[in-house]
Amino acid sequence: MNKKAGEVFLNYSKKSEGNNLKSALKFLFLLTFSLLLIIFFQPSAEADVISINSGGSEQIIINPDAYIEGFFSGKVFQCGDGIIDTAIGETCDDGNIVSGDGCSSTCIIEVPVIPPADGGGGGGGGAAVVSQNLAVIPAEFAITLAINTNAQHKISVTNLGTSATTVSLSKQMFDNNSNLVEMIVIDTTSFTLQPGETRQIDVIFLATSSTGIFTGRIMIGNVLIPVSINVKTQLLLFDSNIVVLNKDYLVVKGDALKTRVTLIPLGDKERLDVTLDYTIRDYSGKVYITKKETLLVENRINFDRDFDTGSLPIGRYVVGLELKYPGGVAPSSAHFEVVQRAPITFGTIVLWLIILIIIIAIIIIIIIIYRRRKKKEEEE
Repeated sequence: MNKKAGEVFLNYSKKSEGNNLKSALKFLFLLTFSLLLIIFFQPSAEADVISINSGGSEQIIINPDAYIEGFFSGKVFQCGDGIIDTAIGETCDDGNIVSGDGCSSTCIIEVPVIPPADGGGGGGGGAAVVSQNLAVIPAEFAITLAINTNAQHKISVTNLGTSATTVSLSKQMFDNNSNLVEMIVIDTTSFTLQPGETRQIDVIFLATSSTGIFTGRIMIGNVLIPVSINVKTQLLLFDSNIVVLNKDYLVVKGDALKTRVTLIPLGDKERLDVTLDYTIRDYSGKVYITKKETLLVENRINFDRDFDTGSLPIGRYVVGLELKYPGGVAPSSAHFEVVQRAPITFGTIVLWLIILIIIIAIIIIIIIIYRRRKKKEEEE
């Protein structure tokens, strides 16, 4: 009788342990599900920012804050949601992510793209630059020219405001702090735009008799357009190209600038040693980084090169490559921007804490299961 009672008690204990384990697992599942539900599926949650007058008065201002509400309600502010979010660079948001309707797929105001007047080696690139109701296309110029040649391009300027505005133009070209404004010719120095009006500005880029990479700026109103002019020799045995691989040409300060280099032999194949001179400079001509290497080239080759950006201040730069060989120079350049690392937000911290708590809870349950199984094996 006692033996039978002991077996009943043991079976009851095992059943109780199983029920406790199931209850713990069920609790963990409900906790995880509830946290996810609160974060992502509670649109009624609201949050306000309370500002108290620092002078000590009793005036209190309560303002709704979209970002705090967005975190607690699960709202994701992104292109296509119909809300213009300037914090992520949006200048428009028409509720979709389709380009060609006046608001691009990345929520940047679209203005007509004007092609260059001739095919003159490279050209402008990037979406419209929008600043204080002015939209300017292109966002940058990367021109490649042979010595003593020129190329004509156009800049499109649109007034997005509700009143007429006068736009001034200026140019700055530098090379080792020597002003080279003669390399850019603009057909006007100022003009007036009515609301919604677009004007096309003719720009001529002139290559001097000196090869190299020349950087500078065109100012249209308060919009800065970076310019790089790559001047090469007339007859080339080789051509070169360098492109930035970082997403959106943005490099977080301290991270590596990733580039891809292409070397292209022209004409008859010939094994030849070439020297590659790399530079990183800003648009005032100041050189921050230089590197050099020598390669034996016979066929077209591609390879990647990384550059440390820790010494670069926040700002816009051009990475240049000059391929040099006896009797010729083939330059190439590409634009990029060094940006500050995004700060860690309160929402990100909370989310990682939640994930950490869930992971710890799972580890604890696994340990409990292991110990109980081990104890069961010992008892058997």
